[in-house]
Amino acid sequence: MPYLGGRTNTTSALNVLRRVVFQTSAGDRPTAPNVAVLVANGESTLDQDRVSTEAATGRDAGIVFVVVAADQTLADSVELKSIVSPPTEQNYFTTTALSVLPNITQSVIPAMLLCLGFFYTSCSNAVECKKVQSFIVTSAHNNDDVT
Repeated sequence: MPYLGGRTNTTSALNVLRRVVFQTSAGDRPTAPNVAVLVANGESTLDQDRVSTEAATGRDAGIVFVVVAADQTLADSVELKSIVSPPTEQNYFTTTALSVLPNITQSVIPAMLLCLGFFYTSCSNAVECKKVQSFIVTSAHNNDDVT
């Protein structure tokens, strides 16, 4: 996805996950764990002071956050680390750039399953692990919209 310009509103993205995406009206299954993979190539430029509070509200609602910092400069991002579900060392990943995201998939999928108490080896591929609902969120960069 090309960068189209604009601002980043991670608080809004996290809010949409909790209030819209992970709702039964959107197909959420109450018996299935909710996992969100947040892929970010920068920090928020809007509502930055509310990111950690919104992430905590999401975690309290049962959302497990796995974070991929798609830029090496974000390796120690306080903002992104405030989103990730514990343990941070298991659920926080860093790549050098967005272009290498496909290379990290083999690490992210097992982390999603392990943080939910599933063993990756019990699935021959991610599609068969039907108990896991995942949603990939890309921090919004386009006119304050969440994509």
